[in-house]
Amino acid sequence: MKNNINQYFQQLQKNKSERIFKKIFELSKLQLFGVIIRILRKKELSEECLQEVYVKIWHKADGYVEQKANAMTWMSTIARNHAIDYLRKRELPIQDDFELSIISDEQLDFLEELEQQQSKQQLNDCLQQLKPEIMNVLLMSYFKGLTYENIAKIINVPINTIKTWTRRAMPVLKKCLENNNV
Repeated sequence: MKNNINQYFQQLQKNKSERIFKKIFELSKLQLFGVIIRILRKKELSEECLQEVYVKIWHKADGYVEQKANAMTWMSTIARNHAIDYLRKRELPIQDDFELSIISDEQLDFLEELEQQQSKQQLNDCLQQLKPEIMNVLLMSYFKGLTYENIAKIINVPINTIKTWTRRAMPVLKKCLENNNV
């Protein structure tokens, strides 16, 4: 069986098995952690939040509808919303853009771990298919956590161009990753 989260979700809906859920967890944990850490900015809080997200996914798995969204998109939305709620509940201060662009040593260690994963290599292969300037914008935005405004200043391009490049690149990346079962 291919390592396809959508297929595992179909199996999970038929038979709520911890074994199948563990496969979903293994395939998605790094991406969901990335979504959460971009919002919470603290490794310990992000790990705690990630655990809560998987409990929520387990309980809501029957509500997933494949026709509405890809399973990874559905889980990423749950992770993003839960991380935002997590911030609100704990009344954590919202940092300014400069603080958000700084990556701690722990986050760098995490990013190095990500680079060792096979799915990371496939993502890199897909990114390489983009124009270099668009690839750099995506890397700065999604892996370094920079805002569009900061990226525009760094590469001296209008912010709307940054937004357009990102918006146009996402379907290309999505298609490439789906073709590679990521």
